[in-house]
Amino acid sequence: MTRTVTTEEKLREFVKFSATVTGFNEFDLWGTGQAEAYYETVMDQEGRDALQKAISSVPSATPADPVVKSIIKLWYVGVWYGPELTGRVDVAAWTAPGRSGAKPAVPDSSQPEEGLPGQAAPVQQQAGEDRAGDSDERTPPFVVSPEAYTEGLLWRAIGAHPSGAKAPGYGSWANPPTLENH
Repeated sequence: MTRTVTTEEKLREFVKFSATVTGFNEFDLWGTGQAEAYYETVMDQEGRDALQKAISSVPSATPADPVVKSIIKLWYVGVWYGPELTGRVDVAAWTAPGRSGAKPAVPDSSQPEEGLPGQAAPVQQQAGEDRAGDSDERTPPFVVSPEAYTEGLLWRAIGAHPSGAKAPGYGSWANPPTLENH
């Protein structure tokens, strides 16, 4: 008879894995109050198989799995970015108005079809070509919960407080920051 792994055990495994990839200990991760929300987000967005693959990739020297990178970002900033798409260049996203230092995007009708001389054309998916995880229907980045921003590991890592939340107290700006030993 095979033993069924409970959701609580899967959540503990997720936190243990997350401690390995974030550099924070399990106690700190549980202390954010976001473990369950983050676990559910990964399960909803990527599924059980992708999470298991990510967890099994941890012993390698570098976490190259895109899901692992997304989970690290999730813990640090509280935003689900989703795995980066590989083999695809989205020129419009990099030249859209409003990006820091970017020029306004060129209207589609005025863009040359074959690009500039010496410039590689953007990679386009061919009809019928199947790329795992590569879809125009990806969920855009989103904040996982109202508390996710203030509980992000980023703030502890840089020895700061999130703007507009968890104020350090009146006059604390007069003292230099103290960095925790992580």
